[in-house]
Amino acid sequence: MATQELYSANNFYRLQFGDFGFRHLDSNNTNTTPDGEHYGLIESLGNTTLTFTNLTNGGDTTVTLTLKDFHSIRGHMTDITVTAGECIAYLRK
Repeated sequence: MATQELYSANNFYRLQFGDFGFRHLDSNNTNTTPDGEHYGLIESLGNTTLTFTNLTNGGDTTVTLTLKDFHSIRGHMTDITVTAGECIAYLRK
């Protein structure tokens, strides 16, 4: 039985290529993610300011930052809100 964690190369690459789906978030339209969804990668499509919740045991819990054009951040995130710009948030399984 395959693991559902990102420790599995199969799941890691499926997440990287969007096989679990994604959300397009835009400060002018849809700027928040639905409740209960979890994300493993956020990629900006321009200078993007966003806030998200980190679901790991250590580190900061709520993060606000600005990603430059086509920069990305990886982790176990939820509750993403975009206040400026736009991004793609890739769902994790």
